[in-house]
Amino acid sequence: MLKKISSLSLMLLVFLTLTSCGSRQTLLFLNWGEYIDETLLDAFEELYDCNVVMDLGESNEIFYSKVRGGTTVYDVVCPSDYMVEKMYMNDMLSEIDFNQLPSFDEDNVRVGVNKIYDDMNTNLKNMKSDYVDGTINNYFVPYLWGTWGIMYTTLKDGLEDAVTKSDNEWSSLFDRSKLPNGTKVAMYDSYNHDYYAACRYLGYDPHTELADSKLNEIRNLVAKMKYDAWGTDSIKKDIVAGNIDLGYMWTGDFLYYYAECAADVTTNCYINGDVDLDGMADMLDILTSDERIYEANGNEYQIGFDLFIPSDTVAFCDNLVITKDASNKDLAHKFIDFMISGSVEVNEEELNPAFTNTYYVDYDAPYISTYTELTELTETEFTEDLLEDFSKSGYEDSTLYWSIYDYVIGKSFLKYYELDGTKGNILATFDRKYVNKINTAFNNART
Repeated sequence: MLKKISSLSLMLLVFLTLTSCGSRQTLLFLNWGEYIDETLLDAFEELYDCNVVMDLGESNEIFYSKVRGGTTVYDVVCPSDYMVEKMYMNDMLSEIDFNQLPSFDEDNVRVGVNKIYDDMNTNLKNMKSDYVDGTINNYFVPYLWGTWGIMYTTLKDGLEDAVTKSDNEWSSLFDRSKLPNGTKVAMYDSYNHDYYAACRYLGYDPHTELADSKLNEIRNLVAKMKYDAWGTDSIKKDIVAGNIDLGYMWTGDFLYYYAECAADVTTNCYINGDVDLDGMADMLDILTSDERIYEANGNEYQIGFDLFIPSDTVAFCDNLVITKDASNKDLAHKFIDFMISGSVEVNEEELNPAFTNTYYVDYDAPYISTYTELTELTETEFTEDLLEDFSKSGYEDSTLYWSIYDYVIGKSFLKYYELDGTKGNILATFDRKYVNKINTAFNNART
């Protein structure tokens, strides 16, 4: 569940922070819900003797309106690629001084992220005739990135083939005739992303404005599907619970549940005596492979759901930017550098914020070094010492459980986030008038 803070609550919190902490600086951070390991905020406050106040937004458009409105002057914001373009075009960002970011190394940036850089620059050259190639790169630092995919249950006969082997990679979201009878389909409640998917299915360019007749075709397509649910976080939960068979979502949202379910299944298998520590890695390799079902002593174990990522999917990069009117730009630079750092000492404790945060959120790491560390979790060894706390508390709190979880996270990053992958394209930056047309088409389709 997203933790939400109202603007009034945020203003009150800022006031109380400022009045109770004397000369300590306060960093105002606008972020997505559940999109940071908040223990890192505590560590940053300790390191720089400051306060961090985090406000949350549910969409890039909300980020834009909050910054544009100016009621609260944020120092650091976390918009996606297309919204960085829009903020830049409207002179809402401060240029970043990369000399104040010793942790940033452009050679450490992933190939896929660099492709998104190129796409952003291409977009801006098309929008602004005097735009100098590469200028936008001076206004943001990659935070997390990834793709969108189609999550589906593997327990319904024929559904996996319908999702993964269709001639049209998007048909499972838009054509019920391609799905097994009774398949329950959920669509993500984000019209920008749904528009992209519908365009890909119909063969239209999702980066150009369509004629009204083609928008009507999308409206009719969505209306005909009569989705069984529209949701956000609820989609993945409903698929895990068996209430929905298929849904469109962020890859990162899927991964946490995938690793958690694998840990539950494998721990139960161990409790049942159907796998020992020596066989645990082999079991996990089967669960996360195309083979998928682990059999022992007449019992079957499987995760029960998977993710298909179309080759022309939505790709995105969420970024840390400093607003033009930021009150604490030096502290903002320190915060960004801290969050992308691989090594920071706080109170004689060595921290790796970039790894810790990416591991917590489960979206992809924009930096090669962090990605490599996460994939190295597949080197986890299942030894007797992992059982020390196994019988002293619920198994979900045990060292064994979280070691299994770690192993699967490592496998998942290798499986769903390729080191040099460049799959997908970013969303287009449309003007308000055309965005309203898209919204009207989808609202009409839903009603």
